[in-house]
Amino acid sequence: MNIMAEKTKHKMTKARKIYNIVSTIIVALIFVGLIAIVAMMFIQKKNGQDSKIFGYYMYDVVTDSMTPTIEPGSVILSKAVKSENELAEGDIITFIAPSGALKGYNETHRIVHIERNEDGSIKYIKTEGDKYNPTYSPSATEEIDEWELKPQDVKAKYVKTSKFIGGLRNFLSKWYGYVVLIALPMIIVMILFIVGYVKDKAEIAREEEKKKALENGTNLDSLTEEDKKRLLEEYLKQTDDKTEEGSIGDSKEDAEPSNEEKA
Repeated sequence: MNIMAEKTKHKMTKARKIYNIVSTIIVALIFVGLIAIVAMMFIQKKNGQDSKIFGYYMYDVVTDSMTPTIEPGSVILSKAVKSENELAEGDIITFIAPSGALKGYNETHRIVHIERNEDGSIKYIKTEGDKYNPTYSPSATEEIDEWELKPQDVKAKYVKTSKFIGGLRNFLSKWYGYVVLIALPMIIVMILFIVGYVKDKAEIAREEEKKKALENGTNLDSLTEEDKKRLLEEYLKQTDDKTEEGSIGDSKEDAEPSNEEKA
């Protein structure tokens, strides 16, 4: 009965070790991925590129021209426009403002009119901020943008507003945000790896000392109960391995016909 209990305990201990290793690796991969994403976003921003992740562009809305649909300070997710056929009246698009206060910078407004050529292709696009559109702001006075955009001027089409990404980016822009979400977790993961490695090495060293003590004739009575259990677990493991090897050997012998059977 004790032997069966020790075998069960040995298997549970082994499973627990495997679980700890796998869970630690998963956590480490998650934080490494997070660091890679943040680093990529900062590099893109430093190089003057639009932030892009998983196929979505991220744009910061700095003015109130799209209120109440999009509030200033929000981060919006948009998909790149690959064909003019993807554009329709009512779409919210991001483009480089050709004039005005944001000339040369990203502007996000809604398409209110599409002028087409005789063949159906887009001639130009008229846009307007929701703040100036009576449909979205009942008290507003109609104020359509002066420019006429070409289809190729459109960079991306609005998908949704992400308060989470906006808050995360603002938090990471502060030194304490970087420490809390990036540096501190990575330090913890590294400590867990080091502690686990040292603990395993110490365990192996203890087992080797116990084996040498037994080989030199040390009395089992001088060992602690914990040491006896470790030795018993090691013995049971070796017995299981030998049993499995013996089973494989017996199977091979049974599979080979004897000389008499061959004759």
